[in-house]
Amino acid sequence: MNDGRYNILLVLTGGTICSFADSKGERASETKKAQALIVENFRKSDSLYRSESCVDFTPCFLLDILSENMTLTHLNTLISGLKKQDFSLYDGVIILHGTDTLAYTASLLSLLLAGINIPVFLVSSQLPIYEKEANGNDNFKAAVELTVNGITPNVYAVYKNSDGKMFLHYGCHLLQCANHSNDFYSSDMTEIDEKSPMLKGKKANAKTMLLDKIDSISSRVLKIEPYVGIDYSSFNLNGVKAVLHGVYHSSTLSVNPYKDDESHPDSVMYLKKMCDSVTPKIPIFIQPCDENAYSYETTGIALRGGIIPINGMTGETAYTKLLVGLSLGYEGSELVSFMNTDINGEFIL
Repeated sequence: MNDGRYNILLVLTGGTICSFADSKGERASETKKAQALIVENFRKSDSLYRSESCVDFTPCFLLDILSENMTLTHLNTLISGLKKQDFSLYDGVIILHGTDTLAYTASLLSLLLAGINIPVFLVSSQLPIYEKEANGNDNFKAAVELTVNGITPNVYAVYKNSDGKMFLHYGCHLLQCANHSNDFYSSDMTEIDEKSPMLKGKKANAKTMLLDKIDSISSRVLKIEPYVGIDYSSFNLNGVKAVLHGVYHSSTLSVNPYKDDESHPDSVMYLKKMCDSVTPKIPIFIQPCDENAYSYETTGIALRGGIIPINGMTGETAYTKLLVGLSLGYEGSELVSFMNTDINGEFIL
């Protein structure tokens, strides 16, 4: 706190919350314009903390993109920008971010910023904030109020769903917004009463931030989702250090045990053979993998064949955690051990 005021670092990355429409109605991100408007709207709100004498915002412009255009290069820009910050100067951080890739950034920052001593909020909007129906202004206000009310330092997302209810999410528990929906969910989301926004939150397990240990992340994870007709021979493993393979709802994927599995490109064991043929071998992780998955002949063959199960993490967190682990230099058994080590309460099932 500075001179009795709360000082919040306001990081802008773009997204719908920072977008404005042109004369043709096409939206583009304009972070500097958005920064002025969202602070102005907060000052005009009914928040008890809206005055300049109570809360001050320090803007930081790191990206100016729509979040569907998020890349690892852009994420590295965000990482680099955050590494330069002296968090001891602030009482909290609010990051304005688009909705399309919100869960990926939230998961990544939950891992990299675990152990931070101030709260970090990712704030989005389903519509530009100058529109009356936009939820971004309310989301922003909730993040400010939770910061002022002393929520436990961690990485969070706050978001008002279409039913009018505001929810607090832990960053590494947040799920991507479903197609044809503007709502976000997580396994332990907590409703925020806007009249009494004090929530305790919870502290991360980590004591030192992984942000201080890495300079950048690189695209070395191949992420695959199962689908009917999958052909594993079409995947290129050049530069790949790990594979993250999704499953159907019952923790299954195509194995086809009635054939010579390794010779048929519609079997995950064909992919396993491909991964084993390079040096060093490329590990394949499947997620989510229920503890009873062995009861299916298909998944049982895959697990007994050396494919590694991940249980309890969201797909977004599993992916970003693999990126972080590889960036820390982990491979083989060290990477498996890292994936099984709790960083910020990411094991939720």
